[in-house]
Amino acid sequence: MTYFKYLREHGLWLGISAFLILTINIFLFTIKGSFYLAIYVAVAVLSCTILGTYIDYRRQRNFLAEILNNIEEMDDKYLAGEVVGKPSSQEERLIELIIRRMENSMADKVADYRRQNEEYKEYIQAWVHEVKIPLATGKMILENHPEIPLKDSGMEDEIKRINSYVEQALFYARSEAVEKDYLIKKVNLSEIVKMNIVERKKSLISMGAQVDLENLDSSAEVLSDAKWLSFILGQLIDNSIKYSKPDVKLNLSFYTSVDEGKTCLNIQDNGIGIRTADIDRVFEKGFTGYNGRIGKQSTGIGLYLCRKLCLRLEHDIEVSSKPEAGTLITIKF
Repeated sequence: MTYFKYLREHGLWLGISAFLILTINIFLFTIKGSFYLAIYVAVAVLSCTILGTYIDYRRQRNFLAEILNNIEEMDDKYLAGEVVGKPSSQEERLIELIIRRMENSMADKVADYRRQNEEYKEYIQAWVHEVKIPLATGKMILENHPEIPLKDSGMEDEIKRINSYVEQALFYARSEAVEKDYLIKKVNLSEIVKMNIVERKKSLISMGAQVDLENLDSSAEVLSDAKWLSFILGQLIDNSIKYSKPDVKLNLSFYTSVDEGKTCLNIQDNGIGIRTADIDRVFEKGFTGYNGRIGKQSTGIGLYLCRKLCLRLEHDIEVSSKPEAGTLITIKF
């Protein structure tokens, strides 16, 4: 910042000074005043203008230079508001206010990123704990039953569980930038539902589950992303399997409906249900609720991801449930 640049940026003051000198001199010549008086007035006005602008320039330069020097010496430069000198003008007070608001905004961003990093760390720790279970189970199968063919040993189920956990971790990591990785187009709901059921066919058969697709409109099409919608449905089906009653055959029903002009996909089961106290929090990140504390291994991420992806895809997702009376999940397109 130089004085000449300051003058160019504040040329209005020079223009006002020139106009003032011209006006006074015209008045002096009109009343036949002294030529030397006119010179004196011109020099006095111009000198006062230059002196005033130079003093203001030095004040601004010193104020900004102090801020810049202090910031250069800081490790956390987003805390610039802590080193702003005492303002002596409205302009400097405004600069201080802007810097402090920027600092507060950046501090909030840093706190948010730290929180997200801590949440991701906690999720990874829980994820590692969960993925170790099918790995340990698979190892035990291979060690105790080496003579059994792999396709009959149960290894396929454990590999699918591992794949499901890996897929969830990938979707979790990419969920912050889902807008870069989805393609909205017409998709057939029936096809996506059936695809997810086929992928879990062995688990459903082994537990004697009954799947009802009778009221699922085979021609129903909605605007969505097939990959992300398939992941959402997969998470919901896995939840129904995980939270089924141990002594009751799982009934899993899929049906379509229309609500206020929106096509709805409903997924209903007869599982252990959700307590009333937990129903409003099931979509929160990391929330496992009562069911997650009674022996059901859970990271509290599945339903959180479902809701987050639905919001990004502009779908609504709702849950209704009662303990021991099953759960109904509705996705509105």
